[in-house]
Amino acid sequence: MKRVLLIVSGIVALLIIAAFSVPFFIPKSVYKNQIENAATNALQRDVTLAGDVKISVFPRISASVEQVSVANPDGFATPNMIEAGALRGSVKWMPLLSRRVDVQEIAFVDADVFLQRKAGGNTNWEFASSEAASPPSEGTNGSFDAGIESAILKNASLTFQDDQSGETYKLSELDLEASLRGMDQPLSATASGRFQEQAFTVDIWLDAPEALTRNLPAQARLDLASDLANIKYDGSVQLGDAPSMDGAFEAVVANLAALTQRFELDVPARSALGRLQVAGKASGALTSPSLTELILTHDSDLLSASYEGSVSLNGDGTVAGTLSIASDRMRDLLSAAAIELAPGDTLQTFAVSGTANGTFKSVMVNNLNLSLDALRGTGQAGIDVSATTPRIIGDLSVPALDLTPFMGESDPEKTTQGIQPWSDETLELSGLKSVNANLSLEVGSLTIGDVELTDAVMDVDLIDGLLTADLSQFKAFSGNWLGKLTVDARPATPKVGFDMQGQNVAVANLLGTLAGFDSLTGTGQFKVSAQSSGTSIDAIMQAIDGEVSTSLSDGVVKGLNVAALVRSASSLKQAIATGSIQELNFGEALSQNAETDFSSFNTVLKVNDGVANVDVMKLLSPILGVDGTGQINLAGQSMDLRLATSVDKSAQGQGSVVQLNGIPVPIRISGAWTNPKVTPDLSGVSSAFKAELGSRVLEELGVSNSAGSGSTEDVIGGLLGIKKPDPEAPTDDAPAETSAEDVAIKALGGLLNNRKKKEADTSNEN
Repeated sequence: MKRVLLIVSGIVALLIIAAFSVPFFIPKSVYKNQIENAATNALQRDVTLAGDVKISVFPRISASVEQVSVANPDGFATPNMIEAGALRGSVKWMPLLSRRVDVQEIAFVDADVFLQRKAGGNTNWEFASSEAASPPSEGTNGSFDAGIESAILKNASLTFQDDQSGETYKLSELDLEASLRGMDQPLSATASGRFQEQAFTVDIWLDAPEALTRNLPAQARLDLASDLANIKYDGSVQLGDAPSMDGAFEAVVANLAALTQRFELDVPARSALGRLQVAGKASGALTSPSLTELILTHDSDLLSASYEGSVSLNGDGTVAGTLSIASDRMRDLLSAAAIELAPGDTLQTFAVSGTANGTFKSVMVNNLNLSLDALRGTGQAGIDVSATTPRIIGDLSVPALDLTPFMGESDPEKTTQGIQPWSDETLELSGLKSVNANLSLEVGSLTIGDVELTDAVMDVDLIDGLLTADLSQFKAFSGNWLGKLTVDARPATPKVGFDMQGQNVAVANLLGTLAGFDSLTGTGQFKVSAQSSGTSIDAIMQAIDGEVSTSLSDGVVKGLNVAALVRSASSLKQAIATGSIQELNFGEALSQNAETDFSSFNTVLKVNDGVANVDVMKLLSPILGVDGTGQINLAGQSMDLRLATSVDKSAQGQGSVVQLNGIPVPIRISGAWTNPKVTPDLSGVSSAFKAELGSRVLEELGVSNSAGSGSTEDVIGGLLGIKKPDPEAPTDDAPAETSAEDVAIKALGGLLNNRKKKEADTSNEN
């Protein structure tokens, strides 16, 4: 019995020795061919071992092959799906006895894997099954359990080419260590490498890899860290024609601009992007998931933003949630988006908050609160960027809207220097071409320069640089208005037009604000219709054409006192008689403190090239009437008006010309608006006086000659209304003083006598 045991033991030992020694006697080409055939049959792909093959069986079964390649199916971009510098593997002995393959280690060194999804959806990582070629025997269980204690990738690379999206992604310098006890057991892996040239580390856990091979969902966890972003995911994943996901995620991107640039993503205003933090739940296709319970924040030097709600990345995308966006450097932000503006102090800050609904190309924001520089508004608004020029729509209520900063630069020192020349600063209207708009506005106060409108309701349309503002109602200059304004920034020289009419307008407020002219007060109707063109306010005023009309009541003309003028006129004859007409004092009638009340004042002005010609100017009071003619130079800020006054001494409103024995006394208002001069128009007096004098001299002389009595002095005295002293009247003993009137009469009489004498001498000579 002992001998039998020794023989059996010897045979077993011999078999073991043979098992360990046989691999050394079998040619390597046999192993190589067998491995190639087995791998080709298993993968249904050509597997080639171009390098050496090494096999050992102690202390475990191990093998290594070099220069391994796995071919791609026909029609893919590269000949091989996998190329590896070396492949090593080892299997434990003892588990084989229980029909389990327990791989202690499998390693790929310098492996290069190429994955491709074609435009039709076919992929090169889908392997054909070999079960049909080698079915298991009926009634037997020919399967082995398999597990991998350690799978290693060393210096591997992986390229994924997606022909459907046109994108290519590449992993390089990949070092990975994974453990998989079975296809139905969890897979854990730790890796590091470079993705699109960006270094990263990643930890992965998958509960059942077998589910992925059957296109079933599998639970997964991922923790990815890099210099650009940290990403965590906990949920399910599913492979197939369109890999999908359903789980919670969290991502922190330290520099979104650098991330999009590194991945060559075309993102507008890239330089404005900064730190992004986002968390929520993701479901749907991996390339275009739907994000719910989303919380997003973004911060950079140019833009801060936050969002809570849902977002779908499918198609044009959808949004539904609350958002907040703000920038303290709006001009730099627009520049980053390739929108260039002319230099200026406007468009510096903006902020928007509200509830957003729509797509990435067209979104509407309700419960809107917005600010632009100092402007504030509430309501609803939206933006559509599907066309080349963005379009803004909205229905807004704005407590205060000051457009002055958008109308060109101004010098604050000039505001205290009275009336200033029209600004020649170039109007900044380029912004009208950068966006289209359709807005309904309710504005508490609208300020444009020194003009303030209140309680304004307007509809604004802006199309390709043409702005049309229809103001159905507003208040200005103490009156109620309506009108229409157009600004056309499309041509090189912008065009403007306006058509306004107001009731109960305070004309002093209007003229003082618009023209700096405050010498007229009163309330009433005001209409203006005008159009012009120019690149500055000054150019627009020089080219303005149109019509202005007013109908005022119960006002005052400053700088003129007609009653005092009448009193001054009564001394006119004495000034003429004494030869001192140039010294006539109209100071009381014509001064800064002088005023004339009126009950009505109507004007019609026709404007051509910045000059308003007076068609109608009529002022009436119970005892006063004024008819005006002349011009008002709107561009040059000057005027030249003649006012023919008339007075009804009986206060019946009929009016009689202010005159000296029938000679009218018109008034001239001329000069710059800053310092208008109000003077009597003596040229009118002189011409009228000469005409009247000549007529009456002939009349008086004719009467005197026919009557055979009366001297030249008597005639002139009668003309001037100066009575000759009665010689029969009692006189004092003292000699009478010679008056200035007598001197003037004698002088004029002598002049006339000399003239008669010369005429007689000339007649005699003939």
